[in-house]
Amino acid sequence: MNEGLSIIADKYADAMIQLAEKNDLLDTINADLHLIKDTVKSNKDLQDFIEHPLINAEEKKEVMETIFKPHINLMSMNLIKLMADNNRLFLLSFVAECYNKILSEIRNIETAQVITAIEIDEDTKNRVKERLEKLFSKQIKIESYIDKQIIAGMIVKVKDKIIDGSIRTKFENMKKEVAGYGKH
Repeated sequence: MNEGLSIIADKYADAMIQLAEKNDLLDTINADLHLIKDTVKSNKDLQDFIEHPLINAEEKKEVMETIFKPHINLMSMNLIKLMADNNRLFLLSFVAECYNKILSEIRNIETAQVITAIEIDEDTKNRVKERLEKLFSKQIKIESYIDKQIIAGMIVKVKDKIIDGSIRTKFENMKKEVAGYGKH
């Protein structure tokens, strides 16, 4: 996403955070935004519909209201209508991500991406989470991913920090050492 669109998405998210905070609805709005984002993302026809430049705002609002009104808070529905009026519905998923990011900052929560070769169990996730919380002095939310190329071990990414304990990296480092051995 380009910087200008990112600024716009941030402004919508920030406004929603302020409104949600005043109305004690931070988690409700977060859940709504993720429901909207996931629904649109999983339905190509809906995605194409809301992004189509020749479909007017009223039609978009009507369809979105039919789909979401029974399932989301009025404030979230009003956001959809406002974004439709401003021809910005294509930014909904970015607004959801920005909102979640701001909410995590407010709550001092950091997301850690844990990449392993195989699925890790809850006990391992909890041990990794506890260690990271001590290391970063923040609450940590774990997002786990599988990448068979790392062979074994894990790679942990928190913000701009990477902790690489993968076997693949150890092998790569060992190959470099062996290749450089005897060149002195």
